[in-house]
Amino acid sequence: MNRLVRLVPAVTRAVGVTPRAACAIPTIGRRTMAGPALHTDLDATLANYPTAHDLDPSDKSDYEKYVTYWRRHFQSVEDDFELERGLNHIFSTDWVPSVEVISDALQATRKLNSFATAVRLLEALEGKAHSKDQYANYLKELKPLLEELGVVEKKDLGAFDFVREKRWWME
Repeated sequence: MNRLVRLVPAVTRAVGVTPRAACAIPTIGRRTMAGPALHTDLDATLANYPTAHDLDPSDKSDYEKYVTYWRRHFQSVEDDFELERGLNHIFSTDWVPSVEVISDALQATRKLNSFATAVRLLEALEGKAHSKDQYANYLKELKPLLEELGVVEKKDLGAFDFVREKRWWME
């Protein structure tokens, strides 16, 4: 490390650029432009979403920030990529998403006419729930919305038999 510190002045003179550590970091209000995102502002940028390692599960205000951010995300989603990015993030955390977040995500799937994503969302929720009772409670809470949107569970779709055209080389 000492060698690197001694090299900085020489490199600065040779290149003519001041190292970033020596530069002042611009600020806007109380937020800095560099460094980790502050979750007090919760703006809708990709770099500012609350991640699992930023939040403390024992702190209720952190969970409320998390729910608020993802509800806003799913209410304003405009394409499949953003919808699926949000679903990947909420299902990658240790927390089971709240009913409000799931309902907003289901409404976003309907807005984008993505029935398959809605069915997969329920399937992911079933896998994420800690017990069958918890999943049943989610379904009971979401039942009016699911009926309104016409979304069913994967098991209710029935079995799918593959139909293959028989080719002469398959015999």
